[in-house]
Amino acid sequence: IERCPRCGSVAVVKKGKSKNGEQRYLCRGCGRTFGMGSERILGTSRLPKETWMAYAECFVLMLPLRECARRCRVCLKTAYTMRHRLIECLSAYSPSFRVERGCGCELDETYFPESFKGNHAKGSFTMPRPSRHRGKQVHRRGLSRERICVMTGVNDSNETFLEVTGRGALSRERAMDALRGRIAAGSVVATDRAAVYVNVLAELEVAAHAAYDPKDRSGGTINRINTVHSLLGAFMEPFKGVSTKHLDAYLAWFRWCRTFMATDSGAAGRTVARQLAHGVCRSRVRDMFNVEPPYMDYWAAPAA
Repeated sequence: IERCPRCGSVAVVKKGKSKNGEQRYLCRGCGRTFGMGSERILGTSRLPKETWMAYAECFVLMLPLRECARRCRVCLKTAYTMRHRLIECLSAYSPSFRVERGCGCELDETYFPESFKGNHAKGSFTMPRPSRHRGKQVHRRGLSRERICVMTGVNDSNETFLEVTGRGALSRERAMDALRGRIAAGSVVATDRAAVYVNVLAELEVAAHAAYDPKDRSGGTINRINTVHSLLGAFMEPFKGVSTKHLDAYLAWFRWCRTFMATDSGAAGRTVARQLAHGVCRSRVRDMFNVEPPYMDYWAAPAA
């Protein structure tokens, strides 16, 4: 049964065909017409399929935006929107993270310097601090409030989750929000010696919690999560710093790469083409610009 992509109604009837012979439908609920490609990324884009397939190859090779624009013969702005639409489309194919009773996982955090990377000349955004050269670290030492926390987990099936959880050192509330629904009661969890995990995992009723001590490795290790962090650092390094407002998207890209690029790039390219042909992207181009950076309360407080 066909369903309206806008209102979800199944009260639809056939209404002619498009120029390429595709059947179109009329929704009795909202009165809008749609085709089979209305929900798909290729159906909602005016770019030809060949351009998207060329961009999919650039996506697998993780080429810079300017090189993607040159190869696909599009402008830099279009290459930017294509990247983010493709990330949204492909991230739906990444497996969800879940640790069931009796299964195990490793948890840890990694941190990125807060970044306002982007061209702010044409927007209304004002930098809350002096700009820094690309890739330069924050001035404050340790886990300061100018670092963005990304909580990470990897389970026995090698599935991962990476979630941006706010500024500075991980708190109990943020850890609980990230783990609730992912860690089942009776599971086995390994972490570092951070005290925040003790009460959180006790509330989640895990069967066992092993806190890794680098001075005494008899209690187990968190080598898999350290490997994930190493791979994540290598993935992010060519971008010379990712804007904090787009960090979630790049983490989703990294998760997809871990899942589907374990084989050769040719197989990954075919996977991208197949997922792109059936994938959905509901974001519009206007939604990708003038996005406000998150966690600005830190900078607003001193100003007040």
